[in-house]
Amino acid sequence: MRGALLDRDGVLLLLDEEALYKKALELAAYGAGLERSLAVLARGMRTLEEAVRSLAVRTLEEEEALWRRLVAEAAEALNLPQERLLPWRYYRFMKRAPGAEALLRALKARGLKIGVLSNTLPSLQESLAHHGLAHYVEGFFASTSLGVAKPNPEAFLLALKAMGLKPEETLYLDDDPENVEAARRLGLRAEVYAYQRALGS
Repeated sequence: MRGALLDRDGVLLLLDEEALYKKALELAAYGAGLERSLAVLARGMRTLEEAVRSLAVRTLEEEEALWRRLVAEAAEALNLPQERLLPWRYYRFMKRAPGAEALLRALKARGLKIGVLSNTLPSLQESLAHHGLAHYVEGFFASTSLGVAKPNPEAFLLALKAMGLKPEETLYLDDDPENVEAARRLGLRAEVYAYQRALGS
């Protein structure tokens, strides 16, 4: 084995519902109310998810423009200055999965080249850097930047080519069985990864 490709969500990072709730509480204190604040944040997250599904945001510049539009809409809905929301990118509402850094460290110790292939926005590297994991990774492959999403085989092939890896010499870990099966059909050594199981719980 020469390399490893990992999914981000469910393997390295998880949704942090507590952070989302705390942010809603903070915004609610300015008068909009908790229910309305939660609804506005949830609407923004759904818009970002749709941008990922539709591959509508291809560059960091396009992502920045989308974020600024969402912030303007949310600030208006909550009657807040935009400055209170601009720094809160979606990945601030995520957290490290238990064992994520240990997993990356173990793969690195085996001398493997590590890439992250994720159905997400172009700021994939930035999201992992925010959570202190980017320095383990050599290749960052966001579906929106690639123009193709898993489980489409082309997504895997583009990542492998960029990493200089062959399927048969690459480990692939993902929490989605459909993506794992797609990787296996290409010849990768692919496994469904659940962080609870990895920790023995």
